[in-house]
Amino acid sequence: MKKESLVSVLCYILGSVPYILFFAALQLNIMMWIYDNARIFTLGTAWYVWVIAFILFDFIWWAVHFIAHKVRFFWCIHGVHHTPKEMNMSVAIRGSLFDFVQYIHLVIWLPFLGFHPYLIFIVNILSRLYGVFTHMSEEKFKHTPLFDKILITPSLHRVHHSSNHLYIDTNFSNLFSIWDRLFNTYQREVQTVKPVFGLMEKEDLNTENVFSSQFDLWKDLFRDLKSAPRLVDKLKYLIMPPGWRHDAQGLTAKDYRESALRELAFEEKKETREYA
Repeated sequence: MKKESLVSVLCYILGSVPYILFFAALQLNIMMWIYDNARIFTLGTAWYVWVIAFILFDFIWWAVHFIAHKVRFFWCIHGVHHTPKEMNMSVAIRGSLFDFVQYIHLVIWLPFLGFHPYLIFIVNILSRLYGVFTHMSEEKFKHTPLFDKILITPSLHRVHHSSNHLYIDTNFSNLFSIWDRLFNTYQREVQTVKPVFGLMEKEDLNTENVFSSQFDLWKDLFRDLKSAPRLVDKLKYLIMPPGWRHDAQGLTAKDYRESALRELAFEEKKETREYA
């Protein structure tokens, strides 16, 4: 096993310990209380309820995942998953010690609508199993344009994990690519832009070290908090996107991507004129 893959396994174990020991029962109790006392409907377990649950769960996944990239506090948690510089199925299990802080939101809201907590847990497990598949390397599963129209494929998820300016903060869905198409976060793999994996802002991060993978993003956040002269700026460092700076000198993923899109449009227009 490669060292980076071994670190992914260790990260998974680290993240599982607090969840299993302290949080799993609490999460289930919250869901059961909501279902028993605050649900709007009683939906049962008919086949169509499962279909609706999968669709709504995937939308919530998109929303939680989007926030994990756009709010720096949550990026310090989720960014651990993006640290590997090589894409393979072991990346699927690399997570943060604090994953439970954000991923509780994947499961606690649907019981309000009347989906039974146990049904949601099964949907969650099946969705995560599909997520393991989307982390396959290009050698194992190549570009599939037809499937991309409906599903998040390994090709689309490789784009999501890429640090290329064109690709960052795209393809947030887990199963259905429709959400990214609806909310303008969809990005196909461009033949001339080969995905480069890892964190754009942390190229020197040691992805073969558990401590660096887990805590380097937090260290950067604490340094920025310390540098901020005003309390309002300190708060903004927690909630603004990664790259934001109180001195207006920073660039966010949105800035980099917009620039890359303009460059791609220019190159495609240039090619069209050359072949005309």
